[in-house]
Amino acid sequence: MNLAAALIYWVIIAAWLAVLATLALAFVRNPRTFGTTRLLLAVILVDTTRNVIENCYFGLYFGAKYGLFTTHLLDLLGNPALLVAPKLLNVASACLVLGLLVFRWLPAASRERIAADTRLRAQSEALEREAQERRRLFETSLDLILVTDRNGTLTSISPSARDIVGYTPEEVIGRNSAEFIFPADLDVVCNEMKLARRGRNMRNFEARYVAKNGRTTELSFSGVWSEPEQKHFFIGRDVTERNIAAKKLHSLAHFDQLTGLPNRASLHTDLGTLTTTDVHGASTAVVSFDLDGFKDVNGTLGHSFGDELLRNVADRLRSLVGANDRVYRVGGDEFVLVLSGCSDPLVATESASTILRRLGERIDISGHQFFLGASAGVAIWPVHGASVGEILSNADLALYDAKAAGGRAVRLFVPHLRARAEIRRKLGDELRRGNANEEFVLHYQPQLQATDGKVTGAEALLRWQHPERGPLAPGSFVEALADSPVAPDVGRWILATACARAAAWRATGQPIRVGVNVFPVQFRQKTLLADVRSALDRSGLPPELLELEITETIALGNDESLLATLTELRSWGVGLAFDDFGTGYASLSYLARFPFTRIKIDRSFVQKIATGAPSQNTAIVRSIIAMAHNLRLAVTAEGVETADQAKFLRARTCDELQGFLFARPLAPAAFDAFVSDARATAQVRSLAGL
Repeated sequence: MNLAAALIYWVIIAAWLAVLATLALAFVRNPRTFGTTRLLLAVILVDTTRNVIENCYFGLYFGAKYGLFTTHLLDLLGNPALLVAPKLLNVASACLVLGLLVFRWLPAASRERIAADTRLRAQSEALEREAQERRRLFETSLDLILVTDRNGTLTSISPSARDIVGYTPEEVIGRNSAEFIFPADLDVVCNEMKLARRGRNMRNFEARYVAKNGRTTELSFSGVWSEPEQKHFFIGRDVTERNIAAKKLHSLAHFDQLTGLPNRASLHTDLGTLTTTDVHGASTAVVSFDLDGFKDVNGTLGHSFGDELLRNVADRLRSLVGANDRVYRVGGDEFVLVLSGCSDPLVATESASTILRRLGERIDISGHQFFLGASAGVAIWPVHGASVGEILSNADLALYDAKAAGGRAVRLFVPHLRARAEIRRKLGDELRRGNANEEFVLHYQPQLQATDGKVTGAEALLRWQHPERGPLAPGSFVEALADSPVAPDVGRWILATACARAAAWRATGQPIRVGVNVFPVQFRQKTLLADVRSALDRSGLPPELLELEITETIALGNDESLLATLTELRSWGVGLAFDDFGTGYASLSYLARFPFTRIKIDRSFVQKIATGAPSQNTAIVRSIIAMAHNLRLAVTAEGVETADQAKFLRARTCDELQGFLFARPLAPAAFDAFVSDARATAQVRSLAGL
């Protein structure tokens, strides 16, 4: 027992050392956790040191007394002074600890309490400011702020509800929000609330609310679920006007505003979907329509009638298409029909023909009756094209072919149409290059006075010195040239060159009139007057020696504007010849209305003149000559190739003859030689029977 009493001191020493080691290890591992409590660590260190020293003393003393250590320690440790030392140490330690507590710990604790109080006050003030800001936002927000419980019952709502949905907060608090949600949108709202309660972030979503006046208001919501409060918080922004504007923009972008039909952009989108997903598991037929003669309606009755007519056509097309088909207006009087799941060309063309027949039925608008015709081109995907652009282009090529055939017809795309278009495109490129490289030249075909064979005029005829194919006659390129962007430039060059050549003839004492064919584009762009004035001024040619040849195509397509231009030219003294008269649809009234000075009989009528030919073969020629003279118009016969034709025309008092019988179109030098060669003149007189 005495031994145990001796050992207890060493157990106490070990325990205190363990406490000290634990504190030291904790401090080394994370000094920041101690902070101002380092003072406590110092107190424990002092007390631990005191305990260790005191218990070491008593441990050694009693250990020696009970035989654990040498007995000499008893004499040393039994000294009365040493017995008092541990007690004095205990007192000193207590005083030191008390001093640390009074002078270090209490001030530090006071400072920490003050700092803590300051932080708490700052946090409290911040929370109060935040709460005030929330209340201010809640009271003044233009957006709708809603607070509901987990069941959707409204517990709070911002005053802006009065302006947005027409209800005051008092009228809706305590009621379930489902009462105000548009029924079709209720599932969306409930689903978002469930997802939020399961811990997922609530997505932005739109829902329609029924306002107090019954109007539907579209709101865009964002919100959160507060688990501690067990409440949903929503912020709803009124997007009604924004959505209306978006719908209007979509309508403007994808629908024709006149007829309400989908437009070209929608056509490309829908065709792209059909040709990539092939939703019907079959081909798709595209039918391109164009109204015949629609420009005449706008020109005679005005654009308001034209617009009303287009609306009627659109309504009629809507009534004719199937449930899976769709009709589009792609511009002007052009419409496109998409027949989904149609792979049979016969079915597609028959459908198009049926629609053309129905479109040709009478349309009544404001007391006017219309019987419009139309043309159509058909292309089938993927047989006639793999892409949207290709299939639409091929349908248009088929449409152009139908219109070229006279209109009121349906044409199915065939590959040679694409090849022909490619040839035209290539020819257009070559024409632009030819104009830039000055590859065009003029030849002149003499026009002889029928009475004496004298050269009184010359028709300027365009030739193309093609670098690869050699000299080309106008029949192989002039039609494409008339539609080419370079036509105005070439027409201007022809006028200038022909006038300069005629001025050169006049300078040599040979006042020969020059005839120039003009392009329709010169009338459409209203540049002809300026072009003629420039050519005359630069060459010095008197206007009486210039004659412009007007074809029936120009006369039929430029009524009022043509009349004003021709009248002005005639007032200058420029001659005006009606070329190829009788081959088209020109009315005889054109001869009286327009200030023509000459009629040119087309070669197709002259070719029928022959010895012994029946009188009906020459009736048209005789009638044209008689009519022209009655109208005081000169007459030139084109395409004279035989002496019999020349004699017949001279006998019928035709004024001038032109044709291969006398000369082909000649280069300028050859023409000059022909005019000045006496033998050539004698030969011409002989051929003409003079």
